[in-house]
Amino acid sequence: MRARSLATLALAAALLASTAAAASSRPPRVVATVRTGGGPIGLAVGAGSLWVANYTGESLERIAMARNRVAARVPLGNSPYGSAFGAGSVWVSSFDSANVTRVDPATNRIVARIDVGLEQAGLAATATDVWVAVYGRGQVVRIDPGTNSVEARIAVGGNPEDVVLAAGAAWVPNENGTVSRIDPATNAVTATIRVGADPDNAVFCRGRLWVSSLLGPRLYAIDPARNAVAARVRVGTGSVGLACAGVLWVANYNTGRVLKLDLSRRRVVRRVRVGVQPREIELGAGALWVSNQGSGTVSRIRR
Repeated sequence: MRARSLATLALAAALLASTAAAASSRPPRVVATVRTGGGPIGLAVGAGSLWVANYTGESLERIAMARNRVAARVPLGNSPYGSAFGAGSVWVSSFDSANVTRVDPATNRIVARIDVGLEQAGLAATATDVWVAVYGRGQVVRIDPGTNSVEARIAVGGNPEDVVLAAGAAWVPNENGTVSRIDPATNAVTATIRVGADPDNAVFCRGRLWVSSLLGPRLYAIDPARNAVAARVRVGTGSVGLACAGVLWVANYNTGRVLKLDLSRRRVVRRVRVGVQPREIELGAGALWVSNQGSGTVSRIRR
C-alpha cells in the first residue's frame, strides 16, 4: 500500500513538472485585448487593478485584471499622459494642464490637483515621494504626497520624458539624448550620460538601467556604478516602453510589436504583435500589459 502511494505521488510530481515545463516553454502571445478610451499611454498597477491614462480620451480608466475589462472611468480632461501608483493613490500627469491629478482608488474620485507646470510626461511614485518629468520646463518636480505640495524643482537636460527610481537614484531620460541622474538626498543632478536619439523610457533590469531610443536603432544599458553606457543592443528604431521580468520586454512604436530580449545573449528572441503604436508596458497578475495608443486598446500578453 505504501509503495503504491509513493508511486502515485511520484507520478503526480512528474506530471506537475511536465506541465510546468510545457507552460514555461509556451511562446508569449496576446490572450486578451481591452478596449479603452482614446490614445492610452501611461500604465500603473495598484489596488488590484491596472490604471490607464488615455491621452485623447481625457480620462483615467481602471481595468479589472481578473476579468480583462474596464471597471471604472475617471474623467480628467487636458490630455492625461503618465500614471503611477504610490502613497495609496493613483497619480496622473497631463500634457495640456499644469496639474498632476491624485485619484483615490477606494472611491475612484479625484482628491487633489498639484500645480507643477505644463507639458508633463512620465512620472514615478513611492510611499513618500512623487517624481514628475515636466517636459515643457526641462525640470523634474518632486511632490510630497503627505501635503500634496511641491518640495523641489530640479533642472535637467532638454525636455525630460520619464522618471525611474532605482539604485538609490532618480533617472531621467531627456529628449536631447541624455539621461540625468538625481541624488534624492540632495535633489542635485550628479551625472549626465549620453545615450541614443530621443530616449523615451527606462527600466532597471539585472543591475543595469536600460534606456529606449525612439529615433535610434539601439537600447542602451547604463552601469550605475560608473554612470556610463556598458552595452548597446540593436532592436530597430521606435523603441519606447520597457519592462523587466527576468528578460527585457520592449514596445516598438513603429512596428506594433513587443520584443522579448534575452539579456545574456543580448538579442531579440521573440516578437509579439499587439495593437497600433504600443507605448508602455506594465507587469501585473502574471501578465504583460501594453498600451496601444493608435488603436485605443490595452493588450494582455501571456509571458
